[in-house]
Amino acid sequence: MKTETAAIYCRLSQDDGDLGESGSIQTQKSILTRYCKENHIAIGEYYWDDGWTGMNFNRPDFKRMMADIEDGKINTVIVNDLSRFGREYAEMGLIIEHYFEEKSVRFISLYDNVDTAKSKDNLNMAITNVMNSFYAKQSSIKTKAAHRSRAKDGMYLGNHAPFGYRKDPNDRHHLVIDPPAADIVREIFQLFAEGIGYVRMTKILRDRKILNPMAYFNQNNPDYFKSEYWRRPFDWHTTSVRSILMNQVYLGHVVFGKTKTKGFFDKTRIQAPEAEWIIAEDIHEPIISQELRNTVQQMMKSRRRENSSGEVQMFVGLIKCSDCGSSLNASFNRQKGKYTGFSCWVYKNYGKDRCTSHAIGWKTMSQLVLEDIRRNAKAAKLATQKYKYMLIAAKTEKKKRETEKCKRELKTVEKRTTELDKILSKLYEDLALEKVTEDRYQLMSNGYESEQAGLKGWQTQLGEIIVRAESAYENIDKFLPMIQKYTDITELNAQILNELIQKIVVYEKTDNLDGSKSQRVDIHYKFLGYVEMREMFGLPTVIPPAKEVQTDGGLIAEVRSLTEELAG
Repeated sequence: MKTETAAIYCRLSQDDGDLGESGSIQTQKSILTRYCKENHIAIGEYYWDDGWTGMNFNRPDFKRMMADIEDGKINTVIVNDLSRFGREYAEMGLIIEHYFEEKSVRFISLYDNVDTAKSKDNLNMAITNVMNSFYAKQSSIKTKAAHRSRAKDGMYLGNHAPFGYRKDPNDRHHLVIDPPAADIVREIFQLFAEGIGYVRMTKILRDRKILNPMAYFNQNNPDYFKSEYWRRPFDWHTTSVRSILMNQVYLGHVVFGKTKTKGFFDKTRIQAPEAEWIIAEDIHEPIISQELRNTVQQMMKSRRRENSSGEVQMFVGLIKCSDCGSSLNASFNRQKGKYTGFSCWVYKNYGKDRCTSHAIGWKTMSQLVLEDIRRNAKAAKLATQKYKYMLIAAKTEKKKRETEKCKRELKTVEKRTTELDKILSKLYEDLALEKVTEDRYQLMSNGYESEQAGLKGWQTQLGEIIVRAESAYENIDKFLPMIQKYTDITELNAQILNELIQKIVVYEKTDNLDGSKSQRVDIHYKFLGYVEMREMFGLPTVIPPAKEVQTDGGLIAEVRSLTEELAG
């Protein structure tokens, strides 16, 4: 007779709710040990998984037990009840009824009265497994619903606070600012806004001996991390910097659901679509302003290449070609250590068959943009109300006509859509009364339905245009304090450019009648309307709204200040 060598297997997780002391790992071991002694079964090994779900079998000690069965060390498995073994009935059936039988392994579940040595066809085991699986699924659904409800209420549900915050001692679901770490977060945003690239920023943080987020957390929670990775306390990586810059928590928001499991049985976590996130705004004190984050986000969308000094040129992503729409590349002179100018990326890579150079000097571009910003800033500061009225007037003149036209067209579309509803209804009635044939009905209805679908799409677009035009006035008040800050600036930087400007469009040079050359540069600001400086100061409006500036190449550049909505 083969000697029995038993595996005592215990499991407990949050899925099981509050089982109390009676369901603890220690209690399970005690009960099963007593059973083995009373029934003269030799215990080969104890296995337990504390804190592991029963919905899959990828548990450390469960896998160790299965390996010992495979090696012939164990021929009996004993559990307190079937739910301790697992809660996924299909895989449990395969293991217990097929794999264990193939390996001649006896399976015992005390509370369910299951013993495969006495009966292999146990209906009670199959029913219990199904019920355990159903219970686990229901518990999972309820838990997820509870978490989403809490997140909508603004409760922070993370295991530990993000870098820059700590959990409120009086409410673990609320975040409060951690001053030393918050200062580092602010500096990271500021450095990035000033044009410092990822690589150079990580070097700055390392050289200054700034603790990375993991090391800083472990400084206050020394027993949390089991791995040695955190012991490289000053190693900052671009991924750490990027995750800080992307995190909306620093605006005072709570974001839940950025990741999710692949499925009920596959617990691998994947990125969730942003549309599924739950964002509760203004829940705790912010570390950075919305304006700074907007600037940083715009800069992050651009392709950022660092020069030999570890800096990113300040115009990156802003300067566009008027013909092909691509970005203009910046040229960097390594010997002189400075940027020299811009040219079309498509032309540079594919030649004149695709585009022309649209070249412009760095000094010229900087001078044009700096003067235009200062001119608008000075007008906004010295004549705030007049400047504001001018913006509204410019908006009214242009947008009012467009909005009224859209409204008239929308009424026409709505009227025709209503007519088509009546036509289709009458056509269906004629089909029912056999006044038209089926073929005739299909031919006519398809045409009307196609027209109706197109009209509904256009109706939606018109509605969006009207709402956007009518709500745009609110952005004027947002822009005024932004532009007023830059009245006396003497040089540009990446933060100023990305805060104020949407894009700068460069045209190809043109030949003038006198033999000189000129070049047009359109500056698109993040605010409303067309800024006409001459009219504002009572100058003759017949004078062209052009600003002539002598360029470093002896050319004359024409600058026209065009504007776009603040929201982009």
